[in-house]
Amino acid sequence: MDARVEGLGPTSIPEINALPRAVAEALYTRLVPAELFERFAIDPITLCGPGAVRLVRITAPEDKPWARVEVRSSADDRDPALLVDVQMSPLSVPELAFVQITDPGRPRYAIDRDPDGRDTLLGTTSRNVDEELRAMADGLAPGQVRPGLRLLARVLEAMDSFCRLIGRELYLIEPLFYHSAILYERRGCGYLMGREVMEEIHAGFSTGGALRAALDGSSPFRRPGTESTVRGRSWALHDGVAAGAWGGVKMYRAVGQHAGVDTFPGGRY
Repeated sequence: MDARVEGLGPTSIPEINALPRAVAEALYTRLVPAELFERFAIDPITLCGPGAVRLVRITAPEDKPWARVEVRSSADDRDPALLVDVQMSPLSVPELAFVQITDPGRPRYAIDRDPDGRDTLLGTTSRNVDEELRAMADGLAPGQVRPGLRLLARVLEAMDSFCRLIGRELYLIEPLFYHSAILYERRGCGYLMGREVMEEIHAGFSTGGALRAALDGSSPFRRPGTESTVRGRSWALHDGVAAGAWGGVKMYRAVGQHAGVDTFPGGRY
């Protein structure tokens, strides 16, 4: 594949999208960890699985600065096992805008639809509290419709490889939830904006903090003691334990480097 793009020199997502379709798709397959091709018996060239069914979908409009890669274990899967959105930020830097990793063999929780069937945008615009309670009881974090596959580190490595291919040594990341930011921290990412937000949240959940005091049992998401885990804090914040406490966070990852940031020292996931 590298030989196919040699001399073309794409340095941005719009430039990739303008390439011949086969070449653009070959580049975007770099965003898929090899383990997923093996796990679902997908040919990395044809992007087809058993029965010659295409299981990798790449959306890369020629006139847009973004692309989406979806990998499914079968054509009948409702959710992709991997969904990766990449784009060029307003700073003209590649950005990992969204990542979702799900295990298609595990139970699904309908946190993405409210009781009337409307899209909740993973609980960020409205909520399905009953489904969130079920998800939380099964050890999931906010925004998860299924347990994951423990592949986030490999997805970041794949993004590293993709960025090297287009001559970039740094990319941005948009964490959707508090726990997402902590997971990215632990995989070497730093903060372009919002580190003070994370540190204030940690202080708030620490002994004597206002967020810890607000864990009063007034809802199942605000039980005392949940401040000791990343998921517990994330659910409390998702439940509005401190209006406006979470937001305005933008992260970065320097390819091949570890930022060494830890805003929740010793915190269990």
